[in-house]
Amino acid sequence: MKNYSLKINGQNYNVQIDDVNENSTLAHVTVNDTPYEVEIAGVERVAANKPQVAPAPKESDSAKITPATTTSSPRVAAAAPASGSIVKCPLPGTVVSINVAVGAKVAPGQNLMVLEAMKMENNIDADRAGVVKQIFVQQGATVMEGDNLLVIE
Repeated sequence: MKNYSLKINGQNYNVQIDDVNENSTLAHVTVNDTPYEVEIAGVERVAANKPQVAPAPKESDSAKITPATTTSSPRVAAAAPASGSIVKCPLPGTVVSINVAVGAKVAPGQNLMVLEAMKMENNIDADRAGVVKQIFVQQGATVMEGDNLLVIE
């Protein structure tokens, strides 16, 4: 419903127009609290077309259907390290920042990186003391639960 305040020849009118039905040329209008059924001139009635669904051909074979290829967001395939403790991703998200570098000494509880998941920032902290030997991800990378993030040795 739309409301209009009109002034015609110095006279004020409050007009309410209900939604116009596309399948009809009629509209329900209220002018100064008096209801009217108005025919819209110059508009032809439009027949509604329902979409038609065609059945699949009987000779189709679903085994012949191949999935489309997709391009992935920036991810780095993480190889298993030779030694050290792997810090794994606890939940799927995006790497917002990496707060350590390879060769940095870390203490237990020190923040290693920040991961955004479900519009919340989550700190990924070190579970042990050591030296960062390898970082598998980069800022902006999309990571999945269980992905290798970095190695502390």
